[in-house]
Amino acid sequence: MTSDQAAAWIMSEYPINSEHWSEALVLIPHRSWKKSEQRLLAEYYFKNVPFSSGKGYEAFASIMSTKLMIACLKDAVPKDPARCDLMQYYLIPVLERFAKNDTDRMAINDFFCAVSAK
Repeated sequence: MTSDQAAAWIMSEYPINSEHWSEALVLIPHRSWKKSEQRLLAEYYFKNVPFSSGKGYEAFASIMSTKLMIACLKDAVPKDPARCDLMQYYLIPVLERFAKNDTDRMAINDFFCAVSAK
């Protein structure tokens, strides 16, 4: 399958409104994805944030750049403060672990400053 076919298959087999949607998060890191499919998958599955552990965030951090992941997360930040806190609880350690350089760390800091200001 091509990258776009595989992304379409995962989203159809594991839609976010299904009971087993999180199985997609297990499959996603086991393939190389084009940047457009990375974004498509992240934006689709980030509709379910906050995840109940760091594993969902790790799945995406392992396939995409920190900058792209943060860009996809910007529209997914929960409005409810408790849900936002839960997202940050699991997401911050993942992003910090996957940061590759000072630019990534600055982007992470800027993102969480913006989230905290809301």
